[in-house]
Amino acid sequence: MRLFAGLFLLLAGQALLAAVLPGAVLVWNLNRGNTAYMEAQDRQALAAMTTLLGAELKAGVPMANALQVVQSSFRENSLAGDPAAPLRDRVELVGSTGSHIAGPATSGERVRAERPVKLDGRVVAIARIVRAPPTNAASFAFIRNQVIGIVVAMSTIFLILLVAGYFIASRWAEPQLALYRASRAIAQGDYDADVTESGPSETRGTMRNLGRIARSFDRLETARRTWLVSVSEELRKPVHALAGRLTAIRADSPPTDAEAFEEVVEGVRRLGEMAEDLHAVALADLGRLPVRFATVDPRALIHNAIWTSSKRAKAQNVTLEPGDLPQATVPVKWDGPRIEQLFTALIENSLRYTPGGGRILLGLEGQRNAWRLIIDDSAPGIDVGLAQELFEPFYRTSTEPGESVMTSGLGLATAQAIVEAHHGRIEASRSPIGGLRVTVILPAAPPTT
Repeated sequence: MRLFAGLFLLLAGQALLAAVLPGAVLVWNLNRGNTAYMEAQDRQALAAMTTLLGAELKAGVPMANALQVVQSSFRENSLAGDPAAPLRDRVELVGSTGSHIAGPATSGERVRAERPVKLDGRVVAIARIVRAPPTNAASFAFIRNQVIGIVVAMSTIFLILLVAGYFIASRWAEPQLALYRASRAIAQGDYDADVTESGPSETRGTMRNLGRIARSFDRLETARRTWLVSVSEELRKPVHALAGRLTAIRADSPPTDAEAFEEVVEGVRRLGEMAEDLHAVALADLGRLPVRFATVDPRALIHNAIWTSSKRAKAQNVTLEPGDLPQATVPVKWDGPRIEQLFTALIENSLRYTPGGGRILLGLEGQRNAWRLIIDDSAPGIDVGLAQELFEPFYRTSTEPGESVMTSGLGLATAQAIVEAHHGRIEASRSPIGGLRVTVILPAAPPTT
């Protein structure tokens, strides 16, 4: 819209100049032509007057009275066709040496025209026009009508150019706006954006190239997502097999070094969780994360998640306990295993950044047709300013207390994928106990379609 407005204003300015400048020139030329016309009339009238003055002098009228006699005859006759009529009371008669004889003196005014008065071929005086012609109603009306005509013509031209500028701006800006919208959509990951070729040849060529880039990126993105799903699926198989084998070994013959064996079991468990998280993120990226809704009790899911992660929390000297929970059973329609995976991912994330002696609380609050799952950890936690990046897959940070450990960052990305599959939302904010608060809002039941 800004492009269209800018282009239209530019064309409107040019249209205004195209209308005003010629109009100003026409008005100036009209005034100049009218002045030249009046001066020509004065010269013609002065020639007629000097002829009449010569006739009066020849008839014996004294030179001082000749001009008055001639102008009196103008007043008496008032002949419409008399060429000397416009000169009444505007002519000064001076001698051949420049001395004043009759008529109005120049009084410093510019002499508009002069002509000799001859008697028997001799110059006996000079007649001068020393005053501008008086403005009468007819001449004023003529000039006014001409100026109005010029203004109307220039206004019409301006409006025509303005309309033409609007259509030109629309036709030129629309392909550019389409190009901008397509490039913005592609930059945001929408590779199916409309890249219809239109406009000038350069714009069509750019749209064509942009479409090729979008298709190329779409193929790469599809390949990446498919590859990620395949890798996660292949990773889950040996990890599950290894976990089953370790369980069988523990049942058949207790290991001699129980502590080392438990460390291996814990490592395999965490590797299995990472494989599950990676698989969930990959499926969510493809829009194929499976969820099976059933009636479950979120209180029981919270207690299960706390029990599953209690061993690691105890090893880190972190208190992991339920916060505010409803007193009675809460029936909701969620995917129980996915919600447990969600809780485990959130707990694992908090354990990474909660120092020894810290606390992690899991709470549940009801609101209209939905439930708020809340996990709080104690200080220092993660900077809330990183809240947007926290949910990005593979986001890495090195703010673990007392260490410089790079984490995979799959936990919150997995949580977000599960939440979105349940038609909810997840938010990060500052916790009342000093660290990070992650709030998950889920509807009590999936929306009906």
